[in-house]
Amino acid sequence: MVQYWRAAGVSYLRYCNLTADAVRSALKEQARKKTAAKVPFSMTKSTWEAGKPVSRVQLEPAGAEALQGAK
Repeated sequence: MVQYWRAAGVSYLRYCNLTADAVRSALKEQARKKTAAKVPFSMTKSTWEAGKPVSRVQLEPAGAEALQGAK
């Protein structure tokens, strides 16, 4: 059985993001505001050489405001 996200030609991460966006957009306004406050995250970019991380850069944290601006 082929997963539908794979058959559609998207990665699992992209599929998860799409479904999460769909769920968030279906929420009523009050619940949407509560959920938006819980969304902040941060990322680290690592450069690897010979199987070991050489450098790590902490990317700017993105919260609900950044996500709203990206749409």
